[in-house]
Amino acid sequence: MTRTLSKCVILILTALLFTASVAQTSENSDYNDPQKTVESFYDLWTSLENSHSAEEKENKQLEIVNQLFNLSRLAPQIVQKRWAKLNSFEQTSFLNALRESIKNKLKQELRSSNANTEKFEFKKKEIKENFATLRYDVNKKNKAIELVLYLLKDEEGNWKITNMKFGKNSLLRYYYGYCDKLLKKYSMPYLIGELGDYGYIELENFEASDVGKLPKRWTWKAKDNKKNKPYNVKEEDGNKYLAAKDHGESVIIGKDIKWNLKKYPYVSFRWRVHKIPEGADERFNKKIDSAAGIYFVFKKKLGFIPESVKYVWSSTLPVGSAMLRSGIGKPWMVVADSGKEHLGEWRTYVFNAYEAYRKTFGGKPPDTPVGVGILSDANSMRKVNKDAVAYADYDDIRALKHADADSGVKERLKAE
Repeated sequence: MTRTLSKCVILILTALLFTASVAQTSENSDYNDPQKTVESFYDLWTSLENSHSAEEKENKQLEIVNQLFNLSRLAPQIVQKRWAKLNSFEQTSFLNALRESIKNKLKQELRSSNANTEKFEFKKKEIKENFATLRYDVNKKNKAIELVLYLLKDEEGNWKITNMKFGKNSLLRYYYGYCDKLLKKYSMPYLIGELGDYGYIELENFEASDVGKLPKRWTWKAKDNKKNKPYNVKEEDGNKYLAAKDHGESVIIGKDIKWNLKKYPYVSFRWRVHKIPEGADERFNKKIDSAAGIYFVFKKKLGFIPESVKYVWSSTLPVGSAMLRSGIGKPWMVVADSGKEHLGEWRTYVFNAYEAYRKTFGGKPPDTPVGVGILSDANSMRKVNKDAVAYADYDDIRALKHADADSGVKERLKAE
């Protein structure tokens, strides 16, 4: 598939690299001509090489891809029926990842390709109202291969590429196959992370959810249907996050999401704890409360019993403690932070989830985790102190490809 994509991206390169040698036509010579449009973008791309900082060049290359390709037309064709199920934030995230993917491949091919080894011959162009087709012969090693560029004039009158073919290889067909294959096994955030080659998967950042409401696509157990859900999305300095303030409800909310644990073995998240349920101790059933807790759900035994590692902010236990209470489906709890020292601070944590499974449940973890969960609870301690509360904020839950982090498990403690 990668070789197919490389060939398809060469479609752009051939269109871009013919500037000095392609035959010019006398009619329609202004920049409303699709042929001239492609040439002008090549000139702009090459002018960036030595005249801009690395960051500025990256941004300008992204803008070139944005202007040269009709991404808003390509994206729905690539993911098809799934497109309508995405909210506006998810659609924008996918478009950005697709743009990043095309830019990265362009950079790779422009670095590795030598224009002098190719011969590009302009054949013809066909323009019918707002549609245009550009055809070239690309002579590689004495073999002529047809290059076809398909362009569409948008509402602003700009010509943009909607697909390309190099011989039998179609860029649109490649991306459709690539995305369809990943989405059959993993979730959309995983596809977006892979497509953009970001190095992380955005498991949840709450940006797609509405302020003042429960986060979108998060659910809870049927037994909690009638309970108050002590969670709502808030916004601070333009950033959305999840606020949890439990007065005894003790409701776990969860999100189904699948990613490749082998490729992304690390997890990160950040939280800000305001109040802890004082005196709580995760080892004992009568004190089993945590100011903040994030579950990483690895699999479900017998189809319904999960195996989870839960990172918690404990009221009393030392950082690095790990424990498992008796009972079916109980999570291994690992203390990521503890006490009152850092209350009111946003704190970021990174752990090796692969190793956390090995050091708790033991053995090799499953390749595909199935979800994440959140719980702030103070219900047990309220039986002792009616004013007990667990109050915390959550944000930026991610799976990472690379990190300098361990499992977080330092010592295993006995629990009831």
